[in-house]
Amino acid sequence: MERLLKENIVFILIVIAVLVGGLYGVFVLGSKTVNSINEGNEKQELLKTKQDMLDNLRRQKAEAEKPKEDKKKESESGKIIYEVLGQQFSAEASFGIMFDNILANMTNSGLRIRSIDYNYSPSNDKIVEANVPGYNACELSFVTVSNYTQLQTFLKNIAKENYLTSISEIYLEAYDKDKTILIARFKIRLYTKTI
Repeated sequence: MERLLKENIVFILIVIAVLVGGLYGVFVLGSKTVNSINEGNEKQELLKTKQDMLDNLRRQKAEAEKPKEDKKKESESGKIIYEVLGQQFSAEASFGIMFDNILANMTNSGLRIRSIDYNYSPSNDKIVEANVPGYNACELSFVTVSNYTQLQTFLKNIAKENYLTSISEIYLEAYDKDKTILIARFKIRLYTKTI
């Protein structure tokens, strides 16, 4: 037997090494793999929960932005007054998005702005005169430099706005040195409703 052991010692050591390696792999690496799988599942569940929350927020935002038929306040042109939900914004702050839209339209149309002035609650506005709670008006006065096509593009974009905006005054003057350049002075009135 001793001779058999000496001749096969290499094979026996290989078998023992394979058994030890297999047991190590099953118990140690197997538990690490199971832990990794569990961690991956937990991360996947957390990601799914966050995705569901994000979808809910997007859905709520879309519902809040969607004009409701029974709450629409239409002007003669069929446009609606921009509504800001909640009492979180002051009357002045409610115009922020509309200011941004007007400025983006100007920039996209190619108008160069020389000056901007604003007047919250202009005295000669019918909504301000009516003193209806929650309704706000703001008059923006602009001086811009552009050519005829750029001004036309801007005015068309303003006409396409979904929300009530009106051009209350416009004065055009050709530049003395180049008659293709216009200096435009105009006033745009914006309206919001804080709910």
